[in-house]
Amino acid sequence: MMNGAKLKVTLMLAMAAVSLPAAAQTTTAAQNKLLAKRAAEADCYRKLAETVYGVQLNSETYVKDFITESDEIKTAVDTFVKGIRLGKPRWYDDGVCEVDAEVTVAKLVTTIKEVHSAHYRGRSVTTTDIEQIKQRIKKDVIQVTGMGAPRPELPPNLPEGIEDVIEPLPPQYIPPRMHVPDIWRQVTPQARLMAMRAARVDAQRKLLERIKGLRLTSDTLVRDFITEYDEISTKASGLVIGASEVETYLDDYDLIAYVTMEVPVERVISQLKELHTAHYKGRRVTSTDITQLKQRIERRVISATGTGVPRADFIKQAQKTANYEAPDWITFPIKVMGEGTDPAIETAQGRLKAIRAAEVDGLRKLAEQVYGLRVNSNTLVRDFVTEYDEISTQVDSMIAGATYGTPQVEMGVARVEVTLLGADVWQIIHRKMMVVERK
Repeated sequence: MMNGAKLKVTLMLAMAAVSLPAAAQTTTAAQNKLLAKRAAEADCYRKLAETVYGVQLNSETYVKDFITESDEIKTAVDTFVKGIRLGKPRWYDDGVCEVDAEVTVAKLVTTIKEVHSAHYRGRSVTTTDIEQIKQRIKKDVIQVTGMGAPRPELPPNLPEGIEDVIEPLPPQYIPPRMHVPDIWRQVTPQARLMAMRAARVDAQRKLLERIKGLRLTSDTLVRDFITEYDEISTKASGLVIGASEVETYLDDYDLIAYVTMEVPVERVISQLKELHTAHYKGRRVTSTDITQLKQRIERRVISATGTGVPRADFIKQAQKTANYEAPDWITFPIKVMGEGTDPAIETAQGRLKAIRAAEVDGLRKLAEQVYGLRVNSNTLVRDFVTEYDEISTQVDSMIAGATYGTPQVEMGVARVEVTLLGADVWQIIHRKMMVVERK
């Protein structure tokens, strides 16, 4: 009897030892499924925001410029994005989750008009411009697909408040000290550091562009103030000195690193005042205008997210070991030179108009170059965008977010270098390719 009891107890303990790991695995699988859904929803909202921000309002202004007017405008636009309902999630064998979302262009136009009427104080965007959005987008519905893998961190560039509308982390979930996606394990830590360093530089460039988009007066942006005099333009890069790195993120599907940096508004205002006092000789912008900038934007910090990739040899090594295919241009900046002039270019106002014309010309040339990039031996970006028109606005948004170099005015012509990272283009195209392959 004693031996029989011992045998029974031993069998029960053995069964428990086997069942405990299974239960633990079930819990982990459920948590991973929730994490992937959470990441996909966040990615979907991010793509919706980027698409909305990239809508063109007129020849010089996009929604991304419009929302820099004030925090009220940005909050209203972000609230619109958060209110868009998402579709049902889809999970795949590799743990990836996908979520679709769509919004009608008519609803977007109505929202922008309401925000314009309630909060806009500038002159560059009119209600007529907003009504013509339908003609510019040339479709009735904007569609995006978000993708997510099981990880605790959320992707960058989320609209404010998105954390409140997506599922929270699983109960008692303890995130790892640093999440390194599988694709990044195919390259050395040196490659990862190089990508993050490049992302920091890109973040600083984008941060400066965001500062340039702030409005000083009803018809003057910080960009206009900076470019009016060469001395100010030369020293404008100092506006992002002291910017803090607040977030890093490694992509799950591509060797692309993201770094988010921010700079206090107080520091920006202080440096603008110094430039105004030391070098400004005009009358369009006063020190009072700069002081009132803080009340106009009503925020504590200005932030931007940059992207970076490792060297081409590291990417090729990863392709060999992880079946990861990417075109060579993913590692290079795409650069074009925009040119513009004005009959009164010898005057300050004419110079600004010529520079603005050069920026618009640069964006046009950049779009031509981006659409001509080769995705594979048979397909160009242009072909891909034409076939899948739901990503056309996303590509336009990405082009609109290009950065401008220091303008040069010589021999009656203004020239501005416009730059976009190949990694930014590839991120949009490759994501769509993966969704199409799964379907």
